Amino acid sequence: MNYIVINKLITKSIYKQIADSITKSIESGILSYNDRLPTEKEICRMFSISQTAVKMAYDKLITEGKIVRIKGKGTYVTNRSRFKTDLHTFFKIEITENEYQNQTILLDRSAKDKSAVRELQLVMDERYLLVVSLYSSINNPKLLQRIYLPEKMYEKFNKYYNEKHNVFQIIEEDYHYEIKELLSTFSTINASASDALLLNLKQDDAIYSVRTKIIDVNEKVVGYICNYYPGEFTEFEVIVNAI
Repeated sequence: MNYIVINKLITKSIYKQIADSITKSIESGILSYNDRLPTEKEICRMFSISQTAVKMAYDKLITEGKIVRIKGKGTYVTNRSRFKTDLHTFFKIEITENEYQNQTILLDRSAKDKSAVRELQLVMDERYLLVVSLYSSINNPKLLQRIYLPEKMYEKFNKYYNEKHNVFQIIEEDYHYEIKELLSTFSTINASASDALLLNLKQDDAIYSVRTKIIDVNEKVVGYICNYYPGEFTEFEVIVNAI
């Protein structure tokens, strides 16, 4: 609670001092998304002030979208910025490196995900390559992406990936698969324990799941992508052009 500073010798109201202290701590990174704040009574006891002042401060911060009260659990920081993307192109991540940081957290080969095996049109126990990446902004995860590629179609993939770190470029430029279309399905699901950990959410929080098959001109499935967006912090935009 040392991030709250109150000076009773100045004319600035107590509730504004509390609100400003918490705001400053959020902006400086001392407090981050999902951090639990002290209760109103705890602040009252610590500084010998009225509960009304603390309530006014918390109400102000709630109105500004910086914190949230969860009944029966407490008050938490909820200042994560929203991720906006065009609904027509959400299946293919088009974000600048200056805006979002892309970190590859896993390169693997497996045959365990039966859904991926089915979507890639593989036979049982036939392996795929897996690339797991996390897109973040100011330490706030915006997108968890899993890319599945049939291993038999991508020899020496690790070499190309280390050089480019762009799967779409690798598919088209290094393996010469001409992409014809991207078939996507969209749904809302509850975050698994591992997805929640990576996206800095609670388990079972709502997330958007976008699953995309990459089809080449020969009607072959050359890749399968699963994108997961935090539901509460994602907005999709549709642009309609008048004729």
